[in-house]
Amino acid sequence: MASKREKLEEILSDLADSLGSDMLGALIATPDGQVVASTMLKSNLSAEKLAAMSAAVVGTSERLSKIVEAGDFQDALVRCSNQNILSKKAGRRAILVCVIKSGANIGLLNIEVEDAIERITAVLGM
Repeated sequence: MASKREKLEEILSDLADSLGSDMLGALIATPDGQVVASTMLKSNLSAEKLAAMSAAVVGTSERLSKIVEAGDFQDALVRCSNQNILSKKAGRRAILVCVIKSGANIGLLNIEVEDAIERITAVLGM
């Protein structure tokens, strides 16, 4: 039987396969910024730094959404000239972070990320 880590790595691998060359890297982190599993396809990406910064973005965004009474936080998409970073909660225990090319199809990314999050929460629990 596969370990939790192996199952999570398989989910990231499937996500990378479904997004093809648009995916530059993906990881699952704890809400406090620790790497749980990662697949960094772009060699100069640091999973540890990405996890820590994404956890900070998600935490800050959650607080901001509460302050302005905007409803429950959904995700944070940081759009840049060369690549985009999507950070989205995967239950209470994890954050899914994807780094994609700037021209990538965001609609497809959102569909694939939702599928991955369902699988992550099934492995980790809510």
